[in-house]
Amino acid sequence: MTGPASYGEVHGPRVGEMSRRSFMRRIVGAGVGLLSLQFLAGSLAFLWPNIRGGLGGQISIGTAADIITQFPEWAAGTPYIYNPARLFIVNVPAAKALVEGQTPDVPDPGTTFGEDVPLADRSVLALYRKCPHLGCQIPQLCEQSEWFECLCHGSKYTVLGEKRDGPAPRGMDSFAVSVGEDGGYVIDTSEVISGPPVGTATFDTRGPGDMPHCSG
Repeated sequence: MTGPASYGEVHGPRVGEMSRRSFMRRIVGAGVGLLSLQFLAGSLAFLWPNIRGGLGGQISIGTAADIITQFPEWAAGTPYIYNPARLFIVNVPAAKALVEGQTPDVPDPGTTFGEDVPLADRSVLALYRKCPHLGCQIPQLCEQSEWFECLCHGSKYTVLGEKRDGPAPRGMDSFAVSVGEDGGYVIDTSEVISGPPVGTATFDTRGPGDMPHCSG
């Protein structure tokens, strides 16, 4: 025969003690609070403009000579990939010569494109590497076609980002480019410029069936 139950067994934990149920509630509450804090911090980091780098502010990427030092192919028309902001920096005159099969001679497109054309974005284009279709990152120019080709769903764009094939609703988006006092290019990533409408053809008028491609 057992003796009478103690006070704690009948009436719950003594004063100052925590029941198992209360303990579990506090653990769950702390976990939910931590997850909420992490979500809030991530949202603020995404929405708050990043002025020092990445997207959201003014980005200085150096002069044409600086780019060519890092990536000599830029002088021959191959776009320079600026990874911190997921950009293609296109040397437009050299890219035009590349597509047309000519030998480019454009050492500094920001100053030699034309005396009557003061804006650098007439000669240097900053394309967003995010595909306008579903946001996949677009790789470097396909060597076979000399086009940007999204490997996710097959959208294809000229070196100027003009759409030529695939499900994308428009050409590749871009950002405004200017020349700083030191002669370096400055990319304004605070505002995305919507890509050119379907049918835009500046100098590359080839169709998707005119050459082999890297994507289907």
